[in-house]
Amino acid sequence: VLTLTGELLAERSGALSVDEGPERVLGALGGWFAGLLKEAGRTADAVCGIGIGVPGPVDSATGRVVQPPIMPGWDGYDIRGRLGRAFAEQTGGGGDVRDAGGAEGAGGVPVLVDNDANLMAYGEQRTGHPDCAAFALVKVSTGIGAGVVVGGRIYRGIDGGAGDIGHIRVPEGAGTLCRCGSYGCLASVASGRALARRLTEAGVPAESGSDVRELLAEGHPEAVRLAREAGRSVGEVLATVVTLLNPGVLMIAGDLAGTPFLTGVRELLYQRALPRSTAHLDVVTARLGERSALVGAGALVVEHLYAPDRAEERLAALGL
Repeated sequence: VLTLTGELLAERSGALSVDEGPERVLGALGGWFAGLLKEAGRTADAVCGIGIGVPGPVDSATGRVVQPPIMPGWDGYDIRGRLGRAFAEQTGGGGDVRDAGGAEGAGGVPVLVDNDANLMAYGEQRTGHPDCAAFALVKVSTGIGAGVVVGGRIYRGIDGGAGDIGHIRVPEGAGTLCRCGSYGCLASVASGRALARRLTEAGVPAESGSDVRELLAEGHPEAVRLAREAGRSVGEVLATVVTLLNPGVLMIAGDLAGTPFLTGVRELLYQRALPRSTAHLDVVTARLGERSALVGAGALVVEHLYAPDRAEERLAALGL
């Protein structure tokens, strides 16, 4: 729960898997609403909006995931409606909040859905790099994705598919099956899931990017070696991204965003990208950590609510 100025009032974390499907995952999230409001000392009527990030491409006009590579059962699902109903059921609120932008859930509370890497990029750019006109963030956790902020706005592409670099084909991935069903994707060789698989094959049990992160924190030599190798693979792809976008900041975030991975990225990036593209480039790690998407989601909701046309409509509804 955040204030409109971004102050954190209440927070809850829990393990969820998108593989369980939208009904189960969103139902679990919705079940947390009442407890969070109680902890924050706020009533349901004080809630102005809900923001959520998902690990897949999102059509911002509808709030629905579009052909997600790693989210079985989510394609076209009405996330807005499900969370709106959950909010109304759990809190008994939301009826006084109306929105002219087509984003309201079943309870009347606006629900904003976006790709998680987009929200991470937005939160980090607004907080730490507000003057950067072209900002790119790469999230490397169980999967790989990127968020781009240009001119202070999230760049989503024509239907939300921008930044899905984890499914670019790379030579070293030939013959490796990705979760999306294709062979040779970057994520199949350089994601946290891929490293967890390789560590397990080497006799070091790991199931996810979180497990790899813990091994890296312990300085496990095989994890460190694989993370640097993965960074080189990602760096080769990012050389093209940097040449195309010419960002001022390239931020590495997620479970693998430590020194070994970052070193690997820099090695290949500066070798392969045009010198002109990297002359004024800062390659950094995330500042906000696991809260970057939270900050980005909060900012997205606030800006949606107080866009000029919507502010006028809300004032009119209040008789002002």
